[in-house]
Amino acid sequence: MSSPTSRVVAGREITFPVPVVSASVSGAAFLTRAAVVRRLIAAGRQSAVLDTAGAEPVALPGGRTPAIMIHVRYHDVPGNVLGAYHEMGLAFQLKVPGHGTLVHIHELPVDQDFTLAAGNELWGFPKWKGDMVGTAGGALDDARLGAVGSAGAGGVDLRLDTRVGVPIPGSQSLAMNCVQVLDGQPVRVTAEATARGGRMRPLSGARVTIATGADDSDADVARFAEAVRELGLDRARALATFSYDRFEAEFQAPERIG
Repeated sequence: MSSPTSRVVAGREITFPVPVVSASVSGAAFLTRAAVVRRLIAAGRQSAVLDTAGAEPVALPGGRTPAIMIHVRYHDVPGNVLGAYHEMGLAFQLKVPGHGTLVHIHELPVDQDFTLAAGNELWGFPKWKGDMVGTAGGALDDARLGAVGSAGAGGVDLRLDTRVGVPIPGSQSLAMNCVQVLDGQPVRVTAEATARGGRMRPLSGARVTIATGADDSDADVARFAEAVRELGLDRARALATFSYDRFEAEFQAPERIG
C-alpha cells in the first residue's frame, strides 16, 4: 500500500511530511503492569485492529511494560502547520510481529480543534478535546488536564521537574515509531526529530495527581484519570524525567502494517 502525499482536513490540504518547527516537550517514563496495559488497550476503540496485527504489550521481567506520560507545547510560529496548542499523552511500548517494538499512543488530549481533527484523520492518533492550564515546557512543567470549559477546576495534574537534572548537551536526534489505527487499519507512524536544551532527571522528577473533579465532569477526563489509577502512575516513581526547550520534527505519512 503506497502512502498518501497529502490529505484534506477541515477543508485544508495537508502535505506530508508535516513539520513541527517549534515546540517544547517534557515527559516521564514509568514501568507499569503489562496485564493492566493489556486490559486498557482491550477496552479501547482500536483494540480489535491491534489484536489482528498481533500487537502485545512489551513484558519485561516481573510482567512490567514501559509507559510514558508527556506534555508538549506547540508554539505560535509560522511553519507549525497544525497550529499552536498543548497536548498531554499516555503511551505504551508494544511488540508487533514483523515490526519489532513500537510505541502505541493510547490517549492524546489536545486543547485546539484543528489539531484534534488532523491527528485523528492523518495518523489515527486518539486525540480528544480538553482544557490544559498551567506552565508548559522547560525544566519545570506543571500542567492540568481538565474538561472543556472547566478553566482548571479539576482533572489530572502532571508535574515534571528537571531543574536538578543533568543537562543533555548539544542537539539530539530522536526517532518516533508508533503503531496506531487509521481508517480501520493498523498503521505505522514515524517522525524524525531534533531536540535541544535538554535535561534528564533519573529515578525522580515526575508527579501525577488525580485532582478533585476528574471523575465526575467529563467522560474523557474520567477515563484518563482511571487509566492513571489502574496503571498506578499516581503512586509510581519515574524511571526518568526529561525536558527539551526546543523540539522540531517531521511527521511522515502513515504506512499500513500487514
